[in-house]
Amino acid sequence: MQRGIFNRSQYLAGNEVAFVTGGMPYFNCLLQIINDAQKQIHFQVYIFDEDDTGKEVAAALKSARQRGVDIFLAVDSYGSKDLSPAFIKDLKDSGINFRFFSPLPERFYILRLGRRLHSKVVVADQEVALVGGINISDKYRGTATEAPWLDFAITVKGPVSARLAHISEQIYREKYLVGPRKQRKKPAHPSSGDVLSRPVLNDWFRGKRQIGAGYRAAFRKAQHSITVVASYFLPSRSIRTALKRAARRGVQVNLLLPGISDVPMAKRAIRYLYQEMLEVNIQIYEWDNSILHGKMAIVDNKWVTLGSYNLNHLSQYSSIEMNLEVLDHAFATAVQAHLTALLAQSTLIGADEFRQKMGRIDKILDWASYTLGRWIMSFFFFWSGGSTGTRKKNKKLV
Repeated sequence: MQRGIFNRSQYLAGNEVAFVTGGMPYFNCLLQIINDAQKQIHFQVYIFDEDDTGKEVAAALKSARQRGVDIFLAVDSYGSKDLSPAFIKDLKDSGINFRFFSPLPERFYILRLGRRLHSKVVVADQEVALVGGINISDKYRGTATEAPWLDFAITVKGPVSARLAHISEQIYREKYLVGPRKQRKKPAHPSSGDVLSRPVLNDWFRGKRQIGAGYRAAFRKAQHSITVVASYFLPSRSIRTALKRAARRGVQVNLLLPGISDVPMAKRAIRYLYQEMLEVNIQIYEWDNSILHGKMAIVDNKWVTLGSYNLNHLSQYSSIEMNLEVLDHAFATAVQAHLTALLAQSTLIGADEFRQKMGRIDKILDWASYTLGRWIMSFFFFWSGGSTGTRKKNKKLV
């Protein structure tokens, strides 16, 4: 599939898509989808916090259930480990089908991170879906004293939504070789759009490596421009090679990376790669206005990938990730214009200035952070994800 990354026949036709920014625009869209649902909602997310935002989303889900909507909510047991028993009981008592994905042991959960549900998707009635990198928490919506984390999503109506509902049901039930349950009736309002799109997955345990392969294929075929937004930019050697080769053949490559990070070690680890990128004239921008959490790329103003997938080994080998790929010039051009505006608000890292500013201690700390970070993701998470995944292959969610 990824070999024909720009091949129109590899995508689902007849979709309507819209770009959604994080903060209130995302949560307004999410609540609208929940409030409009008539038959079924599949909702899967890594972090569901029991704060004001979480309580508001939970209230919307309970209201939907009261009007007869079947709701299947799956949250990751590590990312959402702070949910109280009372909060969960309230959801279940309202009739919501709630599951923790890959339940953790009561003690020493840090020793069994394993295969995590990192995707963020909601699908209503097999007709409309919202896919991105945004969790359910105040920090993603923003507060009176803190700007929302910079992140993005895509809404889609059309055949892709039905495909996403099928995928979500497979993940929820951890039954991947059977088809979806029959719905009471077919979607009543099919999309009249003409956008080409498709969902792509990364789930190492199931042999799904579609998102990473898509990044590589698009970078290798890029002719004019590549813009990447990456919150935890620790890409594999093959991704870095594809970016550098694109830059050497004259492709304009822009990276929007965090100026501040919620993980200080990650910031230093990312900075360790700057020199390698700057040597081939890749433009690096740092976003300093808030925490950068977005994960997306645009190639040649015609192809967009956006979702939960980070360019690092953790997303590649440990987590279940979901992105949407869109092959559409008008949509990609509009998203590129939005990112261009963000680049203008960011700090451009000059190669000469960067070399002069980096002292020996900084270089040592950056190298140590990069080495430690890659070692943790490449070995510890890879091992725990593979071993726990094998043991839990046939166990249902609880």
